[in-house]
Order: sequence, then structure tokens, then C-alpha cells
Amino acid sequence: MSRRVRRVSAAWAAALALIGGCRGFEETVARYKSVPREFDVRPARRSAVEASLHADGARPETAAPETPVNLLDENGVLTLERAIEQALRGNPDLQAALARLEAAQARVGQAQAAYWPLAAFTHASSRTFHTPASRNRLALGLQQPTILTTPSDSSSLLDLTTILGLLRLPLFSNLDLKGDRNSFSEHTTAFSLSWLVYDGFAREARERASRHLESASKAAREDAARLIRRSVTTAYHQAQLGEGQLRIAAADEAFGREQLEATRRLLAAQKAAPTDVANFELRVTAAQANLAAAQGIRDTSLVVLAELLGLAGGRLPEGARLAELSVETAEELSAPDATHWLAEAARQRPDLRQLEAFLRSQDENVLAAQALYSPMISLTASWGFTRPSNIEYSVEDQATAAGVEMRWDIFTGGMRRQKVLEAGALRREAEALLRRQHLAVESQVRQAVIEVVRAQREIELNARAVEMSRQIRDAVRAGYDAGKETLTRLNETQRDYITADAELILSRIRLREAWNELRSAAGSPP
Repeated sequence: MSRRVRRVSAAWAAALALIGGCRGFEETVARYKSVPREFDVRPARRSAVEASLHADGARPETAAPETPVNLLDENGVLTLERAIEQALRGNPDLQAALARLEAAQARVGQAQAAYWPLAAFTHASSRTFHTPASRNRLALGLQQPTILTTPSDSSSLLDLTTILGLLRLPLFSNLDLKGDRNSFSEHTTAFSLSWLVYDGFAREARERASRHLESASKAAREDAARLIRRSVTTAYHQAQLGEGQLRIAAADEAFGREQLEATRRLLAAQKAAPTDVANFELRVTAAQANLAAAQGIRDTSLVVLAELLGLAGGRLPEGARLAELSVETAEELSAPDATHWLAEAARQRPDLRQLEAFLRSQDENVLAAQALYSPMISLTASWGFTRPSNIEYSVEDQATAAGVEMRWDIFTGGMRRQKVLEAGALRREAEALLRRQHLAVESQVRQAVIEVVRAQREIELNARAVEMSRQIRDAVRAGYDAGKETLTRLNETQRDYITADAELILSRIRLREAWNELRSAAGSPP
């Protein structure tokens, strides 16, 4: 193997090693730029359904996730806690927020890459087919004529200069076109290194801005989780309300059927009128209508809940039941302190932290724009080969260079000033958005506190009304059976009892929803 071939082989090997080393370095950095564990909701391994989708050529990300096996407890009950946990794993909105967080982390890595020197391997080969006669590489020293010369003797022969000039003219060209057919090749192979040493600290400002945007993306994902928790809790409570209304409608229907049978016996004994029987038949029909309406409310809420949980088919597992409404605790019935919850909101609301991080990012963008007034200093170095004929490089073809460059823009037509003004305006916009969000959060907290107090008072009054209406209904029922009360009076007391019971269920759900809104407004988990 000749010395030239060995040098060329060594150059290519070094280039490949450099490219491979850069790729390995980027992969190493990527490991340290991974998503934090608390934000990673992707499954550790693909499921069998996803594997089959890969095999069939389908896109796995469009497939609905499987129903988790641990969604229900041992009694087949879907608790609110498990519903929220499943929603945080399977809701597509949170997966989209995770992707935005990964993109923000990638932008941090891009900003950090500006601190490193840029190493590049370049190779260029060119083929020149036509050059001006003044750059004739044959260097024949002949002058290209523009017209045919007159023979110097009587033999009518052209002189040698004229003949060679005609041979050098391009094919199918006129005599006035000057140029030269002298094809040649040029090859250049080089390694180059450039390193930006100083740019007015713009790199530092851009890195800090990207880090603040990463923090904003984390806060945005936490805020998305907060809204998902609130929505899941609301859907769960609406389904519980449907269950409560189902229970009331079923009890009303049972009461109507019981009275219908009793009235039919009285009619057979000629102690009641046919209209009395028709009245209780109407009551049973109305109770059945209320039962169907309550079932529709319950089923609709379950579909919404399944959607929020990211379950396939928009339905809960077969046989799933919701937890029954528990008795209100002393904490739920205690009056909330608005000052405490306002302080919690200012400290914990993710959307406030998101806007604060965005404002800090805009501060750094202002500094980066101001850095345009500073000079830029960079170092450059290169080593390579240049050859005009073929790619068999030798020592004589080697070229090495090093330099330092300082660039300082003196006049840009006002571009730098406008960039600074733009960055300042965006910073003021971010500050105004943060101030507006603070006002909105305070309003949400105070409204939620008012709703909690109102729901607590409604529960107290409605519980008393239910007890009183049940006592009155039972007394009138006993009087009706004894023939001392009218049918109209019995219908009235039953209607009052059903209305009071329904209002009590509604007020209990309102209390839980008010606490849900208050915790969500303060950024606290439910």
C-alpha cells in the first residue's frame, strides 16, 4: 500500500471515528436529559395488544389503552382515589403535556450545545469543463485568435498558431467567443473546528431562558393533572348523584306500589273509590319516569368518567360500582378559612408557577437581545488536503490554518434596537398575564369558600326537612290507612318527602363539589 493511500485511509478513519464519537456523546447526554420519574407516565413495556398492532402495521399510539386490572378493589368498587390514579396514567391530555415537557428539555440541551466547539468533516469534489483562456491549465502560451490569419506564403497554409487556436475553441461556437476547453478536477478534504468564545453572554441568557421554559412546562403538566383531578372528581360526584336519585326514585316507586296494592284491597272491600287506584297507578308511573331519568344521568356520568380515565370503548369494566356517599366528616362541615386557602393557592397553584417561570424566561430573552450590541469572538482551525487532479493526497497537498475572528456590528439599520424593544414588550405582556392570573385565582378561591359555606348550611337545613317530612308522611299514611286522612293529603306528604330527600342528596353532592373546587383552586390534591 502506497504512502498516499495510507494517508487517505487514515483521514477517512479519523473522520468516521470523530462522527461516531460525537454520536456517542449525544447519546450519553440524552441519558441525563431523560424525563423525571414523577412525570413519566409511559408504560415500561408494550402490552400484547400494542405488539399485535406493531405486527399488523398499525400505529400503536392511536390505540386505546387497555383497562388496568387493578382499577377496581376486591369488592368490585371503583373508588375516587383509583379513578384519579388511572386518569393520571391514561388520560391523553397528560401524555401530550409529557411530550411538551420532553420538547422543553430538548431545547435546554440545544442551548447548552452552544458552549461546545463545532467540529466538522468536509469533502468536496468538483469537475470544471470550461474556463476562460486566461486561466488555461495547459499553459501552452498560445494566443487565441479571434479571426483567421492570412497565409504567410504562397502555399496557402495556415500557420501553426492559428491551427492550435482553432482546435481550442469550444464546439459549435462562433469565432468571437473567448474561452478554453480544459477540463480538470479539484478535491478538498478537511477537518475544521470553530469555537465561539464570547458573544456578550447571549448563550448564558438563552440557556437560562430555556431552563425557565422547562420549569414552565413542568408546571403546565402539573396544572393539567390538577384539572384532570378536578374533572374526574366532578364526574364521579355526578355519577354518585345519579345513584342517589336512582335510590330515591326506586323508594318512591316501591311506596307507590305498596299503596296501590293496599288501595286495590280497599276497593275490593268497597272501602275505596276507583279513582284512588288510578291515583296510585299514576304515582307509580311518575316514579318510573323519575327512575329512568336518574338512570340516564348516572350512565352519562359514567361515560364521561370512562373518557377521563382513558378507558377503551368509553365504558367502565363490567360490573363496576361506585362507592356510596359517606357521612360528612367534621372537617367537611367546618367553615373554611379564606386567608389560609388564598395563601395555599399563591404557593401551590401550578399555573401561577408556570407564568412566573415564563416571566423569568422573558427576562433572559431581554438580556439575550441586549447582547447583540456586544462583539463576537470566535476561534477557528482547520487541517486537510487540496489537490487539483485526483484524490491521491500527498504531503505537498496538506493545508493547515488557525485563526481568531472578532465581529462587531456597528450599524444594523435599527434591527438590534427593535429586537430589544420586542423582547421588552413580550416581557411586559408576561407580567400582565401573571397579574391577571393572580386575580383570577383569588376570585376562584373566594367563590369556592362561599360555595362550601352555602352547601354546609343547605345540608343542615335539608337534613332537618327530610326528617320532618318523613315523620309527617308516616303519620298521614297511618291516618289514611285508618280512614282518617284523605288521599290528597297522603300524596302531598309523599311528594314533600321525596323532594326533601332529593334536595338533601343534591346538597351533599354540592358540598363535595364545593370542596373539590376549593382544593383545585388552591392547587391541593382532592
